[in-house]
Amino acid sequence: MTFSGRVEEVSHMRGLLVSFEGRSPNLGDTIRVRGGKILGRVDTVIGPVDSGLVHVHPVSRGVEVERAIGSPVEIAPRRARDKRGVNRHRDGKKTNRNEGGRSRDDGKRGRGPNNTGRRGDSRKRGGVNRGRNPRYDGRGSRKNSRGRGRR
Repeated sequence: MTFSGRVEEVSHMRGLLVSFEGRSPNLGDTIRVRGGKILGRVDTVIGPVDSGLVHVHPVSRGVEVERAIGSPVEIAPRRARDKRGVNRHRDGKKTNRNEGGRSRDDGKRGRGPNNTGRRGDSRKRGGVNRGRNPRYDGRGSRKNSRGRGRR
């Protein structure tokens, strides 16, 4: 038997408490009104085994929690994911990992203007050291490459 439920009441956190029949949903599953609008994600499953409740929190934008009481709900189907190795950027374009960037075999191995390969090494960077302790790299973090290793 699959999940089917009904919104019972508003929780103390302005989420939704949903009574259900059948198998309990997984944490993080998306709950929607049967065939329609997405209400939110499963936060917790609480109560006894025979009469448990699902807490849906946070509630999606635009959902009025008082009007959702009594609505039949279901688990929304998951969206299909892209294949591995393909990144989707903010602008929606798909690119492979090696497109547009440097590949590993172009001969340049380091970082920074002097190509030293050591991250945050203030002594190798151009400019004046201004009397700071050489263990600090100027970005507010302590360097891990000297002394007793990582701390």
